[in-house]
Amino acid sequence: MTRLPLLTTALAIGLTATAHAETTLTVLMIEGLDKGSMEAVADAYMAQHADVKVEIQSLPWNQFFQVSEMRLKSADAAVDLIYTDAPVVAAYAANGYILPFDAAVADEAKQKLVASSVATGTYDGKLYSLPMNSSAQVLYYNVDLLKAAGVTPPNGLTKDSVTKPDTIVKLATEDRWTFEQVAEAAKAVSGDEGGKGKPWGFAFEQFGELYQLQPLGGSLGGELISADAMTADGYLNGDAWTKAASWWSDLFNKDNVSPRSLGFGEAAQMFTNGQLAMFVGGTWNVPAVADSSINFGIAPHPKFAEGKASTPTGSWYLSVTKVSPDAAAAADFAKFAALSDEGTDVWFKTLNQLPVTNRLLDQINSDPAYDAFPASVMRLSAWESRNTAAPRPVTVAFSQLQDAFRTAFTDIANGVPVDEALDTAVDAYDQAAKRLNRK
Repeated sequence: MTRLPLLTTALAIGLTATAHAETTLTVLMIEGLDKGSMEAVADAYMAQHADVKVEIQSLPWNQFFQVSEMRLKSADAAVDLIYTDAPVVAAYAANGYILPFDAAVADEAKQKLVASSVATGTYDGKLYSLPMNSSAQVLYYNVDLLKAAGVTPPNGLTKDSVTKPDTIVKLATEDRWTFEQVAEAAKAVSGDEGGKGKPWGFAFEQFGELYQLQPLGGSLGGELISADAMTADGYLNGDAWTKAASWWSDLFNKDNVSPRSLGFGEAAQMFTNGQLAMFVGGTWNVPAVADSSINFGIAPHPKFAEGKASTPTGSWYLSVTKVSPDAAAAADFAKFAALSDEGTDVWFKTLNQLPVTNRLLDQINSDPAYDAFPASVMRLSAWESRNTAAPRPVTVAFSQLQDAFRTAFTDIANGVPVDEALDTAVDAYDQAAKRLNRK
């Protein structure tokens, strides 16, 4: 096997070099549908590049992060590209695990992709990782439970609805429920017997997780950390997050409308069993909910009455490892997968996750195939990705921020005072930021 020369860390990955005969590229990623989609993209790429072989290695979800980081730390030159979860891009870049793309690729990404996705793949002014797709969250509601409690359900997408692009805009800009409305509706359903004599009123799919709950403070204009990523003081414990966390606390400690400590997937299961009237969750739940007997609808992600709409975003990226002997060829494959029309078409068709290219988002908005439910949910998600999506903070200490946030919001749900829990989280992050954040 012939290998290209190793690029130095001082050089961004360019596309000027071409692969020599029999170049083999190895992509390390998670098992499941994503792997199958990457194999389809690889097949399309190899059909145009007879001198390149792309091999996909995969790991189970519960092993991926530990094993992949171990291979990166050990400078395993057998891995050319690595599937990268959005929040860890900064850490991988700062630790020298991955190479930046050159300015031409960065400029192309800015032209073709939604800005929030490009921002997450950027660290210290350089684009280190190319987004493959994104994610979106919506409000699922049980029509019958709400009506039985005397609550008029929100306007939304339903099994029999036909939704044109202008209807999506109206739903998102005029009909979006507030978190205050969600809490009042939840109280009407649950009374003071949530989970006992009556169904629970409301839940978030990912209990206490930063990805899921960032829109609470974001809706009120609150940031989690400073722009230089060095402190959370005055941000996570500022006025916006204090108000947002107080609303969260009331769900459990005052109104008793939300179950504590749900595991991933439990909210959707409770919803389809009729034990939960509403939940905010990922669009990946649509097929399972649609297959249930529940009379349900899907509405835009809520916001606070005094705030703006803010929604979760981010998913998986593709990065070129620093030690890849074929970095130029690896960059060429990454560009094909994430930026080319053919590569992104194959990925979207096989995986059916929210795309990040403006071209595909335009297609979703205009194609009549997305008028009917459940395809209309993708159209709503596409609108959110361009108008309300707020990326997670870019910080080398993201893991520590996420852990501190999770601990704080779990504690708050269990009755710890909001100020105490947020201050503790700020201290934990600030200590990590001083140790880890560097330029």
